[in-house]
Amino acid sequence: MGISGVYAEVSSWQSREHGAQIDLLIDRRDHIISVCEIKFSKDPYVINKAYRGELERKLTAFRLETQTRKTVFLTLISTFGLQANQHSIGFVQNVVTMNDLFG
Repeated sequence: MGISGVYAEVSSWQSREHGAQIDLLIDRRDHIISVCEIKFSKDPYVINKAYRGELERKLTAFRLETQTRKTVFLTLISTFGLQANQHSIGFVQNVVTMNDLFG
C-alpha cells in the first residue's frame, strides 16, 4: 500500500444510523484513511454494479457519521486481487493480495 514508515491506527467501523460496516480502517497520519474491504475469492474479485453501489453507500455513511476531513481511499484485500472493469477502475485506489500479505 506504500505506507511503510507512516504512523497509522487500525480499527473496524460500524454505522449506527446506516447499517454499514467496514472491515478494516487504516487511519494514517498523512491525513488519509484507507477503507479496506476484505473478500475471499478463488479468482480475481469482480466488482459488479450492485456491489459498487453498496461500497459507495458504505463510504458515504462513513464520511457523514465521522465527519472526517481526511481523504478516504478504498482498498480491496482479496485472495487473488481484483478483475479491473468499469465498476472498479478509478474507484478502488489500492489492491492487496494474499501474496502481498504473506508472500
